[in-house]
Amino acid sequence: AGERAAERARGLDLPGLVLLGAAVSLFTVPLVLGQEKDWPLWSWLSLGASAVVFALFCGYESRLSRSGGAPLIAPRVLRIPGMGLAVFRITVVMAVNAGFLFVLTLHIQGGLGYSALRAGLTFAPTAVVFGVVGLTWRRWPAAVQRALIPGGFALSAVSALAVGLLLRDGGEGGPWLYVAFVGVGVGLSLGFSPTLTRALSTVRPEDAADASGLLSTVAQIGQLTGVAAFGALFLNRLESQGAPGAYSSADALLVCAYALAGAAALGAVSGLVRMRR
Repeated sequence: AGERAAERARGLDLPGLVLLGAAVSLFTVPLVLGQEKDWPLWSWLSLGASAVVFALFCGYESRLSRSGGAPLIAPRVLRIPGMGLAVFRITVVMAVNAGFLFVLTLHIQGGLGYSALRAGLTFAPTAVVFGVVGLTWRRWPAAVQRALIPGGFALSAVSALAVGLLLRDGGEGGPWLYVAFVGVGVGLSLGFSPTLTRALSTVRPEDAADASGLLSTVAQIGQLTGVAAFGALFLNRLESQGAPGAYSSADALLVCAYALAGAAALGAVSGLVRMRR
């Protein structure tokens, strides 16, 4: 414990921070700007370079840890049982959550003409149930606890797809739309809260700060990736439809809904992996 305290006292892992920031920027900038620039060569080179820089980051962090330094992301934390799955699930949850809210905002404000206030109120059911489920899931029956994570991801996949289908005709979706919003909120909360709690419950006290920092960083990267990737998909599809309007925007949203459902389905599969252990 004394050695690790000394490691942390040596300060910030600035090279690691620069490498990670560069990798994330090289990945997200072309996703954000590539669509409006008609995907020039530099955007594809940037995406490829992001993988190279991320590999350099991983190698640097491993070497720093072996030499007794204090890496930005401690490799030993990733070796904690279940932590790798937790990183994947939290990335998926945050990407789906941020991507869903972003593309839906683009549609209901740009396509349907909602005001910012009305758009925010439209999301209220999703936000409320996300918080309520996150605070209460541990009191649910023991018989369903093992199924919460895969079930949550599956519910969010079905619900996100339902949102796209309900809005596909350019209308407002009717009352069933809000049922689907509730399903998205419940599903994402079940994918996130049990994952975070169970991952941190296996961490030794001396590794708690590193594990918490890792999962917080992953959550932020997931949100950024979700906005960039699903936003680019929406805008690309919208541009391909020609003149913007409610119908073309609804079509772009439906394409994103299929992609969001697919991403959530991957989270459900990861939940099944855990259940079989």
